[in-house]
Amino acid sequence: MTYNNSVVTATPCATPDPFVTYHNGKFYLTFTAGDRVEIWCSDNILNFHNAEKHVIWRPAPGKEWSAGIWAPEIHAIEGRWYVYVACEDPKQGNKSHRMYVLGGPPANEDPCRGHWENLGRVRGVPQDQWAIDGTVIVLNGQNYFVYSGWPLGEHNSDKTQELFIVRLRTPTEADDSRPPTRLSHPDFPWERSGPSGINEGPQYLASLDGSWKGVAYSCAGSWTKDYKINTIQYLGGDPLELSSWRKSNKPLIESPDGCGGPFGPGHGTFIPVANEIVAFYHGTDNPTDGWGNRKGRCQRLQFTHHGPDMGGCVGKRCERIEDFMAGGTQQHQQHQQQHGSLEGKLENFLNKAKDKIEDKLREL
Repeated sequence: MTYNNSVVTATPCATPDPFVTYHNGKFYLTFTAGDRVEIWCSDNILNFHNAEKHVIWRPAPGKEWSAGIWAPEIHAIEGRWYVYVACEDPKQGNKSHRMYVLGGPPANEDPCRGHWENLGRVRGVPQDQWAIDGTVIVLNGQNYFVYSGWPLGEHNSDKTQELFIVRLRTPTEADDSRPPTRLSHPDFPWERSGPSGINEGPQYLASLDGSWKGVAYSCAGSWTKDYKINTIQYLGGDPLELSSWRKSNKPLIESPDGCGGPFGPGHGTFIPVANEIVAFYHGTDNPTDGWGNRKGRCQRLQFTHHGPDMGGCVGKRCERIEDFMAGGTQQHQQHQQQHGSLEGKLENFLNKAKDKIEDKLREL
């Protein structure tokens, strides 16, 4: 089957740094809202335009975690909902960003309606290290925490962001018997924007058959059209050894010159749905939008013998979900004739894997 990299806009407004998980028959979206943690709920990953919206946490003012609330992620781990989120002290600004954990209701309950509490910083990681974009991945049956941070020992290095990995003892505490392993440094020119070398937004990515697994991450400046996604393959062995990983020398997705947008594709989540993987990332409508207007976009991902592939760049924008489902407007009529109604295809696309998707998404 020929790969189709068409794109559909899944959110009606800016939802930067989107993270999507699937649980109990629903897709849950979190994103950077700045002063709160908000969850959107939908039964269709392609359409959050009429989603249920719930603010689950808004910090009291004047605390060391009251501002700069970035890139929250919601995870069901060991029977409970958790949100990992970067927060800063409003008196100190960006240099005080650290990773925090919110604890929610049991995982068999609706996370949008249960009680949430601030459990404090992620323990066991260097408490003096600037850190954002934390995520939990599972390798060899063990939970690991992967995050973006300034180089260890540097406390005012806002020009370099690296990726780090640590083993988790519990959902709220890392194993501090070993220092964080630096997983990636912005080595390539295309990981930089001017003086800034940036690796951030790590996310778990795996093929449906498990033959390829690793981490996707964003690089270059998130305020530029050159923001993009790259991958690091897990080769096996100890995840805390750098030799267990291999970084790709070619971006997974970007918006090259001449592209019609979306621009600056980044900070994506990769969701297995039925027999496909859908990438849910943010991108702007215009190349000069900067940090504004970063809407959620959906695009298919495939695996080849070379690894994950998204055609190397953003695809053609579809104005309608029908066209995305059909693989593009020109194929829509033929697809309807060959495969039945859109409603039937959507139902199959979203429901076919209900008996398998929970295990797949447990590794997010």
